[in-house]
Amino acid sequence: MYEQADKAFKEMLDISTDIDKAVLFWGDTVLASNFPESLNLTMIAKARQLASLGDARATDMKSAPLTQLVIDAGGEGMVFFAREPKENGLGMLATGKKDSRIGLVFYDMKTCMRDAQEEEEEVEGEA
Repeated sequence: MYEQADKAFKEMLDISTDIDKAVLFWGDTVLASNFPESLNLTMIAKARQLASLGDARATDMKSAPLTQLVIDAGGEGMVFFAREPKENGLGMLATGKKDSRIGLVFYDMKTCMRDAQEEEEEVEGEA
């Protein structure tokens, strides 16, 4: 699974000029990242905090669970979060430049997650 995830991750970074750093994870496992290794678990923890806040707000609004979120960090850039809607599914946290094309970033992130997910399903089907 790691090979396919790494391949999908590298393709995403090659295609998306708006994504600077990103971590692709499944549960607490880092599947691919270009953050310094020492920051990976911190980034996953931050993603979980964002998900928790988003889920609480979605519950308050009686809406569907959070699957994507963008944060404008002022002139410093943007933070993007996307996850599969199923529990313990794939997730990704990414940073981008201040003028990032939000729709394209999410498209690239979700394509990466889908491609990594397809490999995960193939591995689970063989077990």
